[in-house]
Amino acid sequence: MKTSTIFIIVLSLVIITVMYITNVSLKNEYHKIDLSDTFKNYVSVKSDSYSVLDISGSNGYPIEIIQNKNNDIKVLRTRLEHFKSNVKNDTLFIRFTGSNISMSQSFLTTTPSGIIIYKNNLSSIHITNTHNRISGYQHQDLNLSLKGYSHTELINTDLNTLALTMENQSQIEFLNENKVDSLSLKMTNESVANLEKIDFNKIHPVLSDSITLVLSKDVFQRILKN
Repeated sequence: MKTSTIFIIVLSLVIITVMYITNVSLKNEYHKIDLSDTFKNYVSVKSDSYSVLDISGSNGYPIEIIQNKNNDIKVLRTRLEHFKSNVKNDTLFIRFTGSNISMSQSFLTTTPSGIIIYKNNLSSIHITNTHNRISGYQHQDLNLSLKGYSHTELINTDLNTLALTMENQSQIEFLNENKVDSLSLKMTNESVANLEKIDFNKIHPVLSDSITLVLSKDVFQRILKN
């Protein structure tokens, strides 16, 4: 048998063996996955302690920020290469790059969350150009600043004070039931705030430029009283 023929046979056997081993390895890894696990497509990312969040990047994938005693950060496996983070002083900086979608699409998106952040207490959240859903925060003071084309939803919150600053073409909407004792609202440029689903005792508005407010009749009357 020619040397070249022997070489081809050996090479073929090696390729077949490697393919078999790879297939078995992938099959074993697949069987390790708990298909009932809600977070099977997410990877937990460690960080140093922080009380301030600074998030910037793109709005193609929503970012969930949820109050929870067990602090954790989960990133969608397919978006892990687009996630960068570092802690400086007491601030966690997150850069989440990728594609952008229109603001109207952002409100209706069914895209899975690109990042899920569980954090028990936050003093401030700074958001630039990303789509964020902040939910469940109770009995604390929160400073929230929105810039660029950011779109933020507050869901089922009950806060002592909320200091909200909005610039550029940022938008915020309160969903379900939200309560705050004292709401400080500063809006400039072409920012938009939908306040139909927030109940407050006191409000301190500072409004300028071409801002837009969406109000229910009840909220409008309470603003007039303040």
